[in-house]
Amino acid sequence: MNGFAPMVELEGRCIGPGRPVFVIAEIGINHNGDLDLARRSVDAAAEAGADCVKFQTFRAEEFMADRELEYEYLSAGTPVREKMYEMFKRLELPFAWHRTLFEHARSRGLVPLTSVADPLCVEAALEAGAGAFKLASEDLINLPLLDSVAARGLPLILSTGMADEEEIADALDVLRRRGADRTIFLHCVSLYPTRDEETNLRRMTALARVTGAVTGYSDHTLDSEACLAAVALGACVLEKHFTLDRSLPGPDHSLSADPRELADLVRSVRRVEAMLGGESLEIAAREREFRHAFRRSVVAAHPLRRGTVLTADDLTLKRPGSGLRAREIPRLLGRVLDRDLPGDAQIAWGMLQTERNS
Repeated sequence: MNGFAPMVELEGRCIGPGRPVFVIAEIGINHNGDLDLARRSVDAAAEAGADCVKFQTFRAEEFMADRELEYEYLSAGTPVREKMYEMFKRLELPFAWHRTLFEHARSRGLVPLTSVADPLCVEAALEAGAGAFKLASEDLINLPLLDSVAARGLPLILSTGMADEEEIADALDVLRRRGADRTIFLHCVSLYPTRDEETNLRRMTALARVTGAVTGYSDHTLDSEACLAAVALGACVLEKHFTLDRSLPGPDHSLSADPRELADLVRSVRRVEAMLGGESLEIAAREREFRHAFRRSVVAAHPLRRGTVLTADDLTLKRPGSGLRAREIPRLLGRVLDRDLPGDAQIAWGMLQTERNS
């Protein structure tokens, strides 16, 4: 494989430069172990204008060796400290829910996606009808898992939080060896929440340069500004944590966007896309119409008599802009008027004798 695809298609949506930004509402673990809450979150994401909903598929016993390791987070406005294993075990997405949630997402016009954390999770996602995979930042260095996913031949979205240049190079080697050219790389900062000075959005453009792949941004800040800046810098994908209510109990709700915030973000993203336009020097059609009123044309600097040999002192520039432009002045110099002109009259080629005065 020589390189990565310049455009990646996910269930009929083309993702890449010049295409609409693909907005992922990451429900993640914000289902709180409640299938109804998960379904209602899908509905809210669709109504907010997202393109995709993403869950997380993991088994706590598979990735947690130290079951006494503790984690502190803000839940419903209150600091909570608990064993990480118990927290993740409570927030697992049951394999049996996957097909239900995937089908419900598609019924709402959304692409369903989940982060897979081990081979059994990969199989569960495939059995539920996954059309693509997501790997979380923590699993970029899980090369056996990356190799297994890359071998499936489906599109892959890969977050790069915590990854240094050498680790990204290792991942690239695996993907290229497996021919996984439909891979999208997301710049991500694995800090919850991420402060402004930690966001480092230009890392996304470096990621695009290093990988040559479609790139985007997975956001952990508390508002929308970083997402909008990322779009302006060329992000083709945005991923934002999403919750029905930031006051719900759980480790991610407080740093997630609620339905109103996600809807505002999507509207703002679409506005930024419209503002970016294309990479050419073309001007807007409506702006072109204003050239008549706002531009200057070549006019007589003072009353001129028939037979006048035009000099620079005879010409000036005034509105409107419907006549000859300033660039024509060198060609006008030395030409002879064939009529009298009042001051401020526009100069036109038809007012001049055929030959330049020598």
